[in-house]
Amino acid sequence: MGWTPEPSPAAPAAPGRGPAGALGRLARALAAAELRRLLPGVGPGMLVMDVGAGAGLRADALLGLGARVLALEPDPVEAMRATTALRGRAVVRSVGLAELEPHAVRADAVLCWHVLEHLPDLDLSLARMRDALRPGGTLLVAVPNAGGAEARLLGGRWQGWEPARHRWHLTRHALRNVLTGAGLADIRIAARGGWAPALGLAASVAPSLDPQLTPSPLPGLALAAALTPVSGLARLAGAGPQLVAVARRP
Repeated sequence: MGWTPEPSPAAPAAPGRGPAGALGRLARALAAAELRRLLPGVGPGMLVMDVGAGAGLRADALLGLGARVLALEPDPVEAMRATTALRGRAVVRSVGLAELEPHAVRADAVLCWHVLEHLPDLDLSLARMRDALRPGGTLLVAVPNAGGAEARLLGGRWQGWEPARHRWHLTRHALRNVLTGAGLADIRIAARGGWAPALGLAASVAPSLDPQLTPSPLPGLALAAALTPVSGLARLAGAGPQLVAVARRP
């Protein structure tokens, strides 16, 4: 699969169901702040490949920071939503990593945000992402922290297990091993809480209030706000609910 770095015109698509209005603007602003911190130098001229872009939230945030974006999303419905949300400002491809021709892209950075745990073959997927990077390029990965405080304390109630969708449950040590095995260098891994650190904890404690699944997100958001100090303490202790890894292609 080749591609052109210039955004293509947006195709007609069904209206997206992603965050809209003030909530959507807040989500994009928080995502942009997080990406600015995790990807030093992100801005005009940087090409970022967003693997598993979903409805385009982080792709939109990257565009707002001035980056060029190639968004890969194999789910055609989500790809349609991303196309609508990004309005021709990025290239959106409804494909997965397996359909990406080796060395077809030379990105400055590859973003894989809570996608790795879903993929059938970790080694092949990471090799494809490595090959999509220019030498010296950055891979940014986020996954649920299977060794974190929430996973240990909540046991089978922890939302991060998601046995119906998650194929892999990675600890810090396991994530470092697979990144090293893919030939990546300068690996730095932190246990973080994310820009909405208590949402996962709230969904674990009260699955029926999960803001991502209920028609009204407000009760779940209120519970998450109440639980934020608990999640914050776990993060300060180095046992936050997600692992974020930054690595470099030699």
